[in-house]
Amino acid sequence: MELLNFLKQVPLPILILVIGALLIVTLIMTFQYFKAKGLEGIRTDVYVLILKAEHIYNESGQGKQKLKWVVSQARGLLPKWLQVFITDDDLMILIDKWFRGVKDLLDDGKVNGSYRQGEK
Repeated sequence: MELLNFLKQVPLPILILVIGALLIVTLIMTFQYFKAKGLEGIRTDVYVLILKAEHIYNESGQGKQKLKWVVSQARGLLPKWLQVFITDDDLMILIDKWFRGVKDLLDDGKVNGSYRQGEK
């Protein structure tokens, strides 16, 4: 409640300036992380986790459980400050997309959408 009272005393332009500065710093830090690690490096780490999940959950019908495990492990690979901004749902969508790409590559040696066509 004291924080709310404090925020009411701060002029709106200053509050907007501070929030904008924090947003810019966050975007710069995110860019630097992805630049240093590289999307391929992150993807490689996730592929390793997918392989581990395949060995841990080897019974059929455990696909969702595998994906949840990979997401929880991949979340741990992110820096703490980035974990605040990226939700589990965001990670799940991204990792699922990468996993479908791997399955597409494995079915005929090309990433051409043939796996999804064969799924129907």
